[in-house]
Amino acid sequence: MTGALDGLLVIELGHVLAGPFAATLLGDFGAEVIKIERPAGGDGQRTMGPAAGSSPLWFSVLGRNKKSVTLDIKTPEGNELLRRMLARADVLVENFKPGTLERLGFSPADLETRNPGLVVLRISGFGQIGPYSGRRGFGKVAEAFSGATNLTGQPDQVPVHPGYSLGDLTAGMMGAMGVLLALQSRHATGRGQVIDLALYEALFRMIEWQIPITAATGSSIARSGNKFPFSGAFSTDVYRTRDGQFVAVSASSPRLIMVLDTFVRERVAGVPEPSPAPARELTDALGQWISTRDAAGAIDELDRAGIIAGLVNTPEDLLADPHVAARRNIVTVADADGTPISMPNAMPSLSRTPGEVHWPAPALGAHTDEVLRDLLGVSTDRRDDLRAKGII
Repeated sequence: MTGALDGLLVIELGHVLAGPFAATLLGDFGAEVIKIERPAGGDGQRTMGPAAGSSPLWFSVLGRNKKSVTLDIKTPEGNELLRRMLARADVLVENFKPGTLERLGFSPADLETRNPGLVVLRISGFGQIGPYSGRRGFGKVAEAFSGATNLTGQPDQVPVHPGYSLGDLTAGMMGAMGVLLALQSRHATGRGQVIDLALYEALFRMIEWQIPITAATGSSIARSGNKFPFSGAFSTDVYRTRDGQFVAVSASSPRLIMVLDTFVRERVAGVPEPSPAPARELTDALGQWISTRDAAGAIDELDRAGIIAGLVNTPEDLLADPHVAARRNIVTVADADGTPISMPNAMPSLSRTPGEVHWPAPALGAHTDEVLRDLLGVSTDRRDDLRAKGII
């Protein structure tokens, strides 16, 4: 099978997370992604977190399906080699601070002149325009600025960051979607375009109900623990079980709320009569009932009653789960040294052109000679000279 994006050439100037994640998603579905890295050290994420053998585990996922090329693009010779690559490319992904690409001599206007069909994805903390565009931004600051962190945590405590890179990863997903939209437009016009994405904007788009409700009612929406921030929408919470695990329960429609109400009243005595909105007493009573059950038994009984519930999984749970295995959500691939590395598979699942994990992140510069030779026709002697100068 061929990937949906076979034949697409992507040049990545990304570092650490949002930009590289967008390029990873494209590479998962067949795009040829050439990751340009500094000869000294490469992407900073190579040194983040534990390693398996010589492979940094976090970076093994972020850098998978990519070719690593070391190139000092601040030198005239390195800059010219990158310019030649971009003349052949379909997509450029970068997540520098605004103005950096221009200072390197690659303004969007210049890129368009040399390659009118190039699609340029630019991810930055606060975008290319606006009074905050000059500020540096990282994922946790983006999560806070978007309004997402304001909703996370207990109402009487400080807001809580999500325990993973939510801001970066959602920005990467929206960036990859933007690339696909721009490529679709290019089919009709033959012209590429620039995608200007602020790091906070993906989460801001996802928390869509905050703006209309606050603007129309003047209400202040804030965090409410595991409950939904405004009443009447649905009933949800997370409960501890007898065996020390956690179960999430969600009733997201009036009918399901009534099913939940009936279920609890049949099993727990003394629950007050329901109010128009899901009562706190109802969810507290459900918590009492779940606390007397093991997780598997509680989920099974809730499911038989038509109530949506599921285990709060740990990584260990996911690695052992038969459903995750049946859907091939996790794959194991070997690095260049033969070390097996397990990681999430390419998603979503396509029936005709599915994504695939071909290899984990390569060693720094592993494809420099291959790319310079095959894409640009750079001779062995010339590559040796560039390497001696520290340019590659």
